[in-house]
Amino acid sequence: MLVKEKTEEDVAQDAAPKRKKRLYIWLGVLLAVAVIAVAALEYTSSPGFCASCHEIEPSVEGWRASVHAQEDAATCLDCHADPGFVGEMVAHIGGLQEAYVHLTVQPEAEDISGLVPAERCLECHEDAWADEAFAADHPTKEAPCAVCHRDSMHTNEKPVYIPADDGGE
Repeated sequence: MLVKEKTEEDVAQDAAPKRKKRLYIWLGVLLAVAVIAVAALEYTSSPGFCASCHEIEPSVEGWRASVHAQEDAATCLDCHADPGFVGEMVAHIGGLQEAYVHLTVQPEAEDISGLVPAERCLECHEDAWADEAFAADHPTKEAPCAVCHRDSMHTNEKPVYIPADDGGE
């Protein structure tokens, strides 16, 4: 029996289906990773996820009783992250630090804070400043909104504004 030696063309033809199969497997893996990543980002952006930590649960419950929870007018990342993809990613990275503190220090609700700069409120409420009566009733656009309006965001008891003398802003 004669054994025919494979030519380079034969070797290339044998390898092509294997390369194609590997390509499809890698594309499938990449697609699965992308779908899981998007689902994880979506889930970890939800108030339900935030409430899964005992120290944040009272704030989420307070948010659920607020005007901002109606029809999800504003959820956690709307107020606690800068706008855009980068702002959301920075907040998620900060969330990893919060998870570490949750697991190692196990703080209570009164031990945590979530400062929301006025610029984030203005993302939705900038138009209110066009009203002269509104503008006359508010000090400046830079003033921390939560000092007077905390109940519109979270209805649970919690100090919002820490005077600079006590380490706040």
